[in-house]
Amino acid sequence: MKNKKLVGLGNKVVIFLQGISIVGVFILLFLYPITKTLKIHFDLFIIMVYPCGILFLLIINEFIKLFNTLKDGNPFCIENVKRFKNNMKYSIIISILILIALLISIFVYNYYGLQLKMALVFISFLFFCCSVCFYVLSELFRQATEYKEENDLTI
Repeated sequence: MKNKKLVGLGNKVVIFLQGISIVGVFILLFLYPITKTLKIHFDLFIIMVYPCGILFLLIINEFIKLFNTLKDGNPFCIENVKRFKNNMKYSIIISILILIALLISIFVYNYYGLQLKMALVFISFLFFCCSVCFYVLSELFRQATEYKEENDLTI
């Protein structure tokens, strides 16, 4: 049974996420000219934005698909379990890439400040925590999907 308020909110979130995706693609496409305009060194550290950005866009895409299943009235399905597990993997990879960026900023370049390095540690920890949350959600959705399938068979 569909909840109309939830579906309406889901549509708004999907539109917002699609907008963020478009902005994200443009930022990734024009990152080099933006850094040159702002006179920021385009080095290995800045290059790490590309894989992290692409993975973040993949996370957004998975969320769009999640909200579409909500709109269809079938959020407890095995595809959503897989989507949460994909997001878990993407988040772990982003966390590792940010740690690599931190190491690059520490050992390769000496002009990055302590504030940026502390921010990188925090962001890496944040994405690691997100990956744990995605794992928990995937297990919850897996269990709910099993209960739903079992319930559908008894009716």
